[in-house]
Amino acid sequence: MKEVVGLFEDHAQAERAADALFERGYDADSVGYLNRHRDAAGKVVLDDGYEMADTAEEAGKGVAGGAAGGAAVGAGAALLTSAGLLLVPGVGPFLAAGTLAGTLVSAAAGAAGGAVLGGAAGAVVGATDSDDGVADETASYYRDRIDTGYAMVSVNVEDSQRDEVVGILNAAGAHRVDSYGDGNWH
Repeated sequence: MKEVVGLFEDHAQAERAADALFERGYDADSVGYLNRHRDAAGKVVLDDGYEMADTAEEAGKGVAGGAAGGAAVGAGAALLTSAGLLLVPGVGPFLAAGTLAGTLVSAAAGAAGGAVLGGAAGAVVGATDSDDGVADETASYYRDRIDTGYAMVSVNVEDSQRDEVVGILNAAGAHRVDSYGDGNWH
């Protein structure tokens, strides 16, 4: 099993991708969502010491506002509105849902580094924490874009599903699509 990962410039594109994936039969056990938390002013928050006291309400407003803005809210939008705020020690706050939320819960509980977290989310969040001190180029690219406000959608797939998912993510407007498996980007 691999993860197909799409990077989106805006959350509406990520929502369209999630909706399309759900329409094709993928579910919250295989689809994940990740982006940086934005404060009440809409600024991306990178500070790992960010005060978490009122961020749950802010997070809900930010995600729900984008997802519920349309006339109909599909399953993908429901995934995005369920995104929870997680503070990853040493990295900062993220909004995550589905499979990527599960990966980052261990980080929020105190695990650190991509190797400990595993998966594409772990590689991206831990992009600056590689064993040899040199971050993986693809993971660093994703991390840099997420740090500027892009959203990441990840889908756990069998090899036979890869091309279909790549097509869905690209059709939704993905800025970039890659595969992650066995600890490497493909």
